[in-house]
Amino acid sequence: MATTESSSDTESIDASNIEDAAPNSRTVSALTEVMTVLDSIGRARNADGLFLVNSGSGSEYLVDTRTGSCECKWKQYNPGEECKHQKRVAFATGERPIPQWMNDDALDDQFGMHVDGEPRQAVADGGVMQVRFDDSGVTDPEADPFAVHSEDEPRTKRAKQEDIDVSFLAKPGRYEIHSASDSRYEVDVLEETCSCPDVAERCKHLRRVDIEINAERVPRPDGKLPDA
Repeated sequence: MATTESSSDTESIDASNIEDAAPNSRTVSALTEVMTVLDSIGRARNADGLFLVNSGSGSEYLVDTRTGSCECKWKQYNPGEECKHQKRVAFATGERPIPQWMNDDALDDQFGMHVDGEPRQAVADGGVMQVRFDDSGVTDPEADPFAVHSEDEPRTKRAKQEDIDVSFLAKPGRYEIHSASDSRYEVDVLEETCSCPDVAERCKHLRRVDIEINAERVPRPDGKLPDA
């Protein structure tokens, strides 16, 4: 379910970027169909402007925002128009605000969870507000360890937003990560290592474990419970 941040971004936006007229069927599909947009794995890894879109049917398409291309068949027959996969990328990354007419409850729950940037929603005063997706209501960013802030690095944003389970594995400081893709990795917070394929110095899994420890949601590196 979509919930809005407690503060709004009132920057003006170009009305041409908002599809607030009669809903286009491809726009509705882009907003409501089950799709996962990924920007850091496979063919999209370390490539600016490239995104993998996995559909609910299991198909995968490469979207290139630099050339305005997509691998889907619809795009091949309609090269001058945007397909639903291109639209989904634009909405999920926050490049294009979600139209005002869209019912939040109809949005796909996976919206924007695996990409840099954050979905935005158009508001009546001509501005936009960021959209958060969770099962609760609006939370106080200062009290929420998973609140995303504008200064957060991309991997920190993913660490906060993605569906990641952290469990204590062994002391000193070893944790198991169960990711949304059903992959499992081992994080050692003392050695600052993770078994995932990310070559970054601090991957999203290391960051997520730090967040969970600081929020007292998992045992400390020495194995003691938070309230011990």
